[in-house]
Amino acid sequence: MAFNGAPVNGVSDKRSSDSKALLSDEKQGVFHADVEVNDVNSIADQDTPPQSQSWFARNRSLVRRVKLCALAALILAWWISATILRATRHRWIVQTFFAWSFISIIAFRFIPTSVITRPVEAVWVPLIQRPFFALPRYARYGMGWLALITIILGSAFGFKIEDVSLSWFFFRTRFVHASVFGPFVVHLLSRGC
Repeated sequence: MAFNGAPVNGVSDKRSSDSKALLSDEKQGVFHADVEVNDVNSIADQDTPPQSQSWFARNRSLVRRVKLCALAALILAWWISATILRATRHRWIVQTFFAWSFISIIAFRFIPTSVITRPVEAVWVPLIQRPFFALPRYARYGMGWLALITIILGSAFGFKIEDVSLSWFFFRTRFVHASVFGPFVVHLLSRGC
């Protein structure tokens, strides 16, 4: 069969899954595209023996695993030393977050996520999800608004500001500069008031 679709030597364009038809096509000098590609690849493989490839090319997945494990060990060593040293101990929360985030990213290239998600789902769904969605919609909305207001007010008034006396100026500074006033202004402007 020619590549333009015209029959060659009486062989039709219709392809058959029968092995006899495929053998007769090859005997007549008619090659399918995949047969030619496989022949070219097999010829290329015969030309370059496996020993001529470098050890790194032959063991690519092993090298990749060793590199990732070494990187995880390096990150863990950095985290341990940074936590132990007095000079950097005050930043232990940030260091812990970044170190274990990168270590878990590397680990989950090898561990399926279902190892974590299935046990979490087994606890989360019956204890949290079903009771929460059994509540009326407006009760859930109220809980969400209460949590949002708590976060805004807690972040505005929960941190100590240095060199400010307890006066009206103190609360005005907290209210305006800590962006407590901003969400209320945006809410009022979005409602058209």
